[in-house]
Amino acid sequence: MKPHTHSFFGELYSSRNVLWQLVAQQLILRYRRTALGYLWTLINPLLMMSIMALVFSTLFNADLKTFAVFLFTGMIPWNFFSSVTTQSGTSFINNEGLIKKIYLPKVIFPLSITSALLIDTVFSFFALFLIILTLGGPLSWALLFIPIAFLLLFIFTLGLGLITSIATVYFRDLQYVILIIMQALFFLTPILYKPEALKGKVAWLITLNPVVPFIDLFRAPLYLGSLPSQSTIIFSILFSLVSITIGLIIFLWQEKKIIFRL
Repeated sequence: MKPHTHSFFGELYSSRNVLWQLVAQQLILRYRRTALGYLWTLINPLLMMSIMALVFSTLFNADLKTFAVFLFTGMIPWNFFSSVTTQSGTSFINNEGLIKKIYLPKVIFPLSITSALLIDTVFSFFALFLIILTLGGPLSWALLFIPIAFLLLFIFTLGLGLITSIATVYFRDLQYVILIIMQALFFLTPILYKPEALKGKVAWLITLNPVVPFIDLFRAPLYLGSLPSQSTIIFSILFSLVSITIGLIIFLWQEKKIIFRL
């Protein structure tokens, strides 16, 4: 292991208490002074997905319960991916004052965002899982794969978060561009529809979409009651490793230059 990499992980471990304080702070501040408090973590996605299920099941002339399960299983990983990618972009900019005052391993800022959003997503998942079962979702041993799906999704999104956090320091407008990209990518990801529903020139775009395997990691156990296909698991592992490797390389390359760009 290279000395720089060794010191990177050593500093991260030494700052673990600060990391968890940042995570706790984000979780507390997000719903502070609201009447329902942390229940909004469950209510927000539930209301949004319920409205989408009602509207699009009507548009697609599909059974509401079946479509709701299909939609919910796709939205769980998508919401996490989208939130991490967009919020990580401003992780250094929003913490500029703290970064300039004291020395901290800068990776804890995008890492704390990803970790806090993971906790949010897991809580939302349990609530949605009960609803999925109520709507007729399958209950099978394949559900034991869900923690692995979360782990792979976490690694994949963390890598992207590291990249966007660095890039946004240099290109401040990128935070707004990312929002537009997420909106476009949502419709190019089979969340509202099955992959085979797209035909012609647009269909090939799905094969280039790295988010698709992660949607299938969740949809197979929750919607189909089966394990994801071997190719889905392989591509998910591959994309996760590529994402975190590129993210760490870019981050280690630019870490010491961040403070001069803030």
